[in-house]
Amino acid sequence: MKANELRTPCFILDADVLRGLYRGFRDALGARFAASEVAYSVKTNSNPALLQVLLEEGAAAEVVSDTEYDLAASLGFKRIVFNGPVKGKEHFFRALQDGQTVNIDSKRELDWLEELPSGVQASVGLRVNVPLPEDETFSRFGFGEEELSQAIGRIRALPNVQLSGLHLHRTSHTRSLEVYAAIAAKAAKVLKTYDLQPDYIDIGGGYFGSMPGKPTFEDYAATLAEWLKDFPGARIIVEPGNALCAGAFSFLSSVLDVKTIGTETVVVCDGSRNDVDPFFRKSDYFKTFPTVESGRPLAPSQTVVGGTCLENDRLFTLENGPALRPGDRIAFANTGAYTMALSPLFIRYFPRVYVLEDGEYRLASEQWKAQDYLNAYGI
Repeated sequence: MKANELRTPCFILDADVLRGLYRGFRDALGARFAASEVAYSVKTNSNPALLQVLLEEGAAAEVVSDTEYDLAASLGFKRIVFNGPVKGKEHFFRALQDGQTVNIDSKRELDWLEELPSGVQASVGLRVNVPLPEDETFSRFGFGEEELSQAIGRIRALPNVQLSGLHLHRTSHTRSLEVYAAIAAKAAKVLKTYDLQPDYIDIGGGYFGSMPGKPTFEDYAATLAEWLKDFPGARIIVEPGNALCAGAFSFLSSVLDVKTIGTETVVVCDGSRNDVDPFFRKSDYFKTFPTVESGRPLAPSQTVVGGTCLENDRLFTLENGPALRPGDRIAFANTGAYTMALSPLFIRYFPRVYVLEDGEYRLASEQWKAQDYLNAYGI
């Protein structure tokens, strides 16, 4: 299948880009640590086509719910990192029995550990709350200074449970090297304070991918290596989501209509802001017009809107750009993170997904129709 045969609206996964991003992070860590692991953050984009590519590459899966655990296990991921505060008790015990990496995030999970039969051996990690200088408020995840000592003590008191690692994921606005230096420094401080010998240190996610002018995978790995040099035996785990999937996906939309309202030129397309900006925060996007020929007359201002019938479904204003016409296509780059995962069942259901590999496109999943929606309700 060629590009002109794609039916819009659709997402396009560039499998070669995804493989390159994964290998880049894997190799950057491998050059600096004796043991390391890239565990993809499933919540960022759980599309099966994406997960299949990462599975082939040897990635682990990082999950934060029972549903995501089942998804990763069903697809065949051998290594799963189970995080988050809403694990179910049954899946919690299942993950421990499966030998997966389970990071404790709540007191109730500590209670569950005390219910383990004495003959069952378990290995767990502990999520540590990490304040950052850029914080405007506090992080709600993990154990803070006030309760960390108690949590470590409770685990140490269990003869059949080993505290094997720390988890220190933090959401960051800047994604800067300074953020990861602070996270790694916090890990080192906790490990030394409590005399812990970790099997692993899980730094979490939130990295830039291949953005020009931003930190690279090599930069992140070098920063972590500097701050964690006192723990050469620990396996370093990272949990990238955006860094792997954002740049691997694009979204393709077609112009349906062009009309004039007062002094405004309105361009209606078959995509929507839900598809490329589900948080409705952006005012512009990485976009191209692949079917617009050179030399097209320019229009002073065009407001490009989506097809959701919402007044605020306004994608961008194109100033002094080519005059768009019905049938033209608009390609939005870097649309893989939190777009498909947050796509609502609103008016038009999930769009098609294509995979681009070795220069050829294939349909990975068809657009949901009414019957697909009804099937979920057993109708």
